[in-house]
Formats: sequence, C-alpha cells, structure tokens
Amino acid sequence: MSSSAKLPFPAHAEHALPPRFFGLMKATTLFLAAALLTQAITAGQLLSNGGSRQLHHATGGAVSAALVLQIIATLLVWRAGHGSARYLVVSASMVLLTGVQFVVGASGDVAIHVPLGVVLFGAGAVLVAQVWSSRPARTAD
Repeated sequence: MSSSAKLPFPAHAEHALPPRFFGLMKATTLFLAAALLTQAITAGQLLSNGGSRQLHHATGGAVSAALVLQIIATLLVWRAGHGSARYLVVSASMVLLTGVQFVVGASGDVAIHVPLGVVLFGAGAVLVAQVWSSRPARTAD
C-alpha cells in the first residue's frame, strides 16, 4: 500500500466520538419532553372540563426542573464535552420562554399562554429531534 493512500478513518478519530455527557443530555431531553407532554395534558384538562389548576401548576414545576437539568446537561456537553452549542441555544430559549409563560399564566391571559405553551412543546420536540437523530462529533480543541 502506498504512503499516499488515504486511511479509512481520519487521523484524529477521537474527534468522531460523541461529546462527553451526551448520554446525560439524551436522558434530560426525554425527561423534558415527558414533562412538557404532561403539562399539555393538564392544560387540556383544565380548559376542557375545568380540571385542577393546582395540578397544572405543579406540572409547571416539573417542566422547570427538567429545564434546569437540561441546561446543566447542555452546558456540560458544550464546555466539558467540547460539543456543539446549538443544543444550548434551544435550551436557553426554552428557559426564557418558560419565564414568560409563568408570568402570562399567572396573569390569566389564556390567549397568550396557550399558544406559547404550544411553542414550548414544539421547541421541546425540536430539541429531542436534534439530540436523538444525530451523532455529533466533538469539536476541535
């Protein structure tokens, strides 16, 4: 074999590995998706038959906890694992939207609260799709 022949693997094959903590981020995205789905279910119950406002409020706390874990995981993937920052951008946007959602929900403005909840659910779906459909490589140090 000649010395100019290309090797089947890149010279820096270690950079083809997923970033450290990527498994943790996969788990947190599932927890976040489950919390968002539960929040949507309780919202539907509240709107359709006057279900428990306390239950919807409590599941909002689960969404907040899931977002905190998601931010921690994305920071670990980005900084310690040398992964992409795109997950952090989506997660941080969701944190900001959730803050707005709490304020709007507390004021009782359903006309904004419900569509914003749909946006948050969609953002959670995008995040799950981003994380679970790709096998990201570490960025160069």
